[in-house]
Amino acid sequence: MHMEHGVGQEYVVKTDPGTVARVRASLLRTMPWSAWGAAVGSVFMLVVVGGGFYFTLRINDGINQDSVLALMPLVIFLLLVPIYLRDSKRQFAVLRRLKQTWAVKEISPVTMRVTDEGLWCVVDAAPEDVFLPWAAVTHVQVKARGRISALRVALAPGATTTPGASGLDQPEVRRATRRTWKGVSRLHLVVYTPLRPVSGSEIDQAVGHFSGGRVRVR
Repeated sequence: MHMEHGVGQEYVVKTDPGTVARVRASLLRTMPWSAWGAAVGSVFMLVVVGGGFYFTLRINDGINQDSVLALMPLVIFLLLVPIYLRDSKRQFAVLRRLKQTWAVKEISPVTMRVTDEGLWCVVDAAPEDVFLPWAAVTHVQVKARGRISALRVALAPGATTTPGASGLDQPEVRRATRRTWKGVSRLHLVVYTPLRPVSGSEIDQAVGHFSGGRVRVR
């Protein structure tokens, strides 16, 4: 993290490209297992439900009050099947999009730039970067754990329609944007730092300086 001076002064939050590359490779290895696990789980449930229906009806000599009561738990399992199938389909779609994105997108050595205009942010999974003018940001939070830090950028209401804002409508960015119990949407940026975690005091000074004191770290 450092301040760059001269024309177009800015504050830069750097990341470790080597670590990001390893994280990418790890995700591409593990995500197929998770997606196939959900698909296999749905098939397993269908087998269990089908077998349960067969044996229940056979033991109770067809459909009667006893068999209906015994089949109720199986109906609940049957309702879970489309949920598992939908989750499997979603995970495969995410994996396919990640492969397409990372095939052409180089790893950025920078996670965020802070300028007079606002915040330029990199969500590694998203094809395009995100730009947030200061009017779209209310505050920033910094959470550090070892050499991994999380920057949480709290978005102002209507941030997606703020003039100049871009990139927030991407599926990967929407997944990285979470709503708190207070109704505040926060964009989560993971920073894999090469030497030390992100300094909250440095971020506070930078966003305070470039936003004219409007945005600070909380």
